[in-house]
Amino acid sequence: MQAHLKINWLTRFMKKIILLIVVIIVAAVAWYFWRDYQRPNADLKNATPDITIKATDFIAAFETDTASANKQYVDKIMEVTGNVKSIDAEENPVVIALGDGGQMSSVQCSMDSTYAALYKNVKEGDVLTVKGLCTGGKTEELFGTDAILNRCVVVKKN
Repeated sequence: MQAHLKINWLTRFMKKIILLIVVIIVAAVAWYFWRDYQRPNADLKNATPDITIKATDFIAAFETDTASANKQYVDKIMEVTGNVKSIDAEENPVVIALGDGGQMSSVQCSMDSTYAALYKNVKEGDVLTVKGLCTGGKTEELFGTDAILNRCVVVKKN
């Protein structure tokens, strides 16, 4: 009988230990994901660009070889200069398209609303230099090629 009590006590103790380990693991995973979710985006205004390029050259890289351009530019801080083709202020965030007016292709710059004062007075036809994080590019037969920058800030307006 005493052996049976020892085994029963040991079994209950092991179940409690296993439950405690599971609770600790779940808490650690939850904390990690919460911390990662709360992590702010890097402020690109004062960041040093990895690559400085003209909008037409940036677009051409994606038109020539999208896979290679994605490898070269994705997750890089880009400083891109080009003509303002259009401004879509209806979107949130505001999207400014850079490129040649006669072409379907463009650099789509999703602007950082924190720095709205910097792009408030931008008009179509202006020459603009923006800095943003490249998230890739895509080519569509009917709509041309779009290189995409996110969290963009205006560096200068020429």
